[in-house]
Amino acid sequence: MNKKFTKYLTLLFLTFTIVYFIQNKITAQMEWLTTKTEYDGLPLFLRLPNYKNIWKYKSKYPKLICITHEFDSVKDNGLPTSDYNKSLFDFDKEVTDLFQLENDGILILVETYGGARNYWFYVKDIELATTLFEALKSKHSDKKLDLEYHDDSDWDFLKKYPVELYKKE
Repeated sequence: MNKKFTKYLTLLFLTFTIVYFIQNKITAQMEWLTTKTEYDGLPLFLRLPNYKNIWKYKSKYPKLICITHEFDSVKDNGLPTSDYNKSLFDFDKEVTDLFQLENDGILILVETYGGARNYWFYVKDIELATTLFEALKSKHSDKKLDLEYHDDSDWDFLKKYPVELYKKE
């Protein structure tokens, strides 16, 4: 009986270990596409995950949310100062990983423009998104954060974005 219990615990430990490493590997391997353009005469930096086919998620995530972080330190062109931007790396990673493993939502775009950074997601559940946002806001009370959301089951935001972000479905 003792050997069975030990084997069971060992198997359980290995299973959790494998799942943990797989989850971290997926997050660590996110490939990003970046570009710089201009909008209304100001620089606009775009960063998006390199999904092979983002449209396969369309039916799963009908709600569009945007988390906006208004910067505390900006240059005349609206971009964050270099040192301030470097100080945001951990926070940025936390926001981009808010919906891990595509369980409850996916990140589609990060915009840096006009003194702020906008994190755009498509999600299943606005209540869960709001809960996650409130926890993020509470943890980072030193940051100016805002949440906007609306239904977008047709993904018009992506379809009508001024620059083609993803190949059309």
